[in-house]
Amino acid sequence: MLEALGDKIVESLGAAVFKARNDLNDYRSTFPEFVADASERGLANWIHDRLWTHLTANLEDSDTVQFVDSGPTREILVDDTYRLRIKRHDSHGRVASYPTAAANAFFEQLSLELQLDGRTEVRLIAGYRWVPEAREIGSAVLSYRDGVGNMVWMVELPEPSQGAPAVPITGPSVPPQPQFGLPDAGGRSGTIQQ
Repeated sequence: MLEALGDKIVESLGAAVFKARNDLNDYRSTFPEFVADASERGLANWIHDRLWTHLTANLEDSDTVQFVDSGPTREILVDDTYRLRIKRHDSHGRVASYPTAAANAFFEQLSLELQLDGRTEVRLIAGYRWVPEAREIGSAVLSYRDGVGNMVWMVELPEPSQGAPAVPITGPSVPPQPQFGLPDAGGRSGTIQQ
């Protein structure tokens, strides 16, 4: 999926987190009391604004990207296929959202039956891991989920200083194969792997 999004999108997401982290460090060093007094929600909104500013600047010249900035909804549409929202992820990849009908609908991937004209829409969440103890921006991440509490996978995105490819953090796992114990003729047990 990262390949389909394209290097420019993936690199821009990582770069926006990198720049927002620098902004937060500058904000903290210039106005430490502002950051110390900020509520978690207030600081998250401030960071979201910085991320959005950097993303729109990084991608404004892209012909395949559209920005939706309407009230509380900000989305990035890529190739009319990918719909991205920006969110803070916790250490387990969870994101917070008010459980509105629109938010719940975003988290659900469309089934093939509901997709029109064979057009596919994949909904992704880009953002960063939050380090709550230090109140710092951690790594840039991109996650895919199907339902509010059902994260399917999450990858860590490269940032400008790293230059490395995306690294899977969690993803679909292959369950262990069942093993059946069968007694052999001598009364000893054996194992069959499927």
